[in-house]
Amino acid sequence: MNIESYSIDLLNQIEKEIGYIRNGNLSNENIGDIKKAINRWFKTKINDERPRIGYVAEFICHLYLRSKNFEQYFLFKNLEENGPKKGFDGLYLFDNELWLLESKSTSSNLKTHNKKISEAYNNIKLKIESVDNEENNPWENAKNHIDNRNIHENKTLSKIIADLSSDYINQINHKIDEYNIIPCSTIFLGDNWKTIDNDDLKHKLESLCKKYKAKKLNLICINKKSIDDFIKFIDG
Repeated sequence: MNIESYSIDLLNQIEKEIGYIRNGNLSNENIGDIKKAINRWFKTKINDERPRIGYVAEFICHLYLRSKNFEQYFLFKNLEENGPKKGFDGLYLFDNELWLLESKSTSSNLKTHNKKISEAYNNIKLKIESVDNEENNPWENAKNHIDNRNIHENKTLSKIIADLSSDYINQINHKIDEYNIIPCSTIFLGDNWKTIDNDDLKHKLESLCKKYKAKKLNLICINKKSIDDFIKFIDG
């Protein structure tokens, strides 16, 4: 995807979806309050670009997947804080199959989508295959989100995630090739704006993906100019 600026259609889609992405499909919070809450968090990070671009990059990925009928089973916020969630960046169902998402972003025009996709893949692989970090069980975090009252109940999925959390606690290993995954890359180009050369990127990613193991693999790559349009939206 190439997003130089926000079209009217994109702004309307954000207005329609941002509450559900952040607070769940069953939420009914006022859109003005949602914007204010996000804006307040952005202002706490005014001197730190990294979390701000990471938030916008990940949000656009969620917006896109929802438009493709991926069912969201998480809240796009940390349940203990006002900022983005921890654990897996996204947990979805599509055709009753579980998909896990990891988003990586950068404002360096020296970085490539291949590099950021590799970072996303390796990060999600580490979360799936590592069982020795007692303080960060990603499946327990996912379970807490699925059990939230603003998420549509899915007893089958809840049981799967609960079992995976138990496996993590009991150090029962799983491998990334058991899972459907979506590594995402977003590059904020600013004054160095250019659109993606789709043929060139496809060729490079096909070569890269030969090294990857996954049950199924989807990739999202986005060239974005800046976070300015998003800031204007939550300021409005």
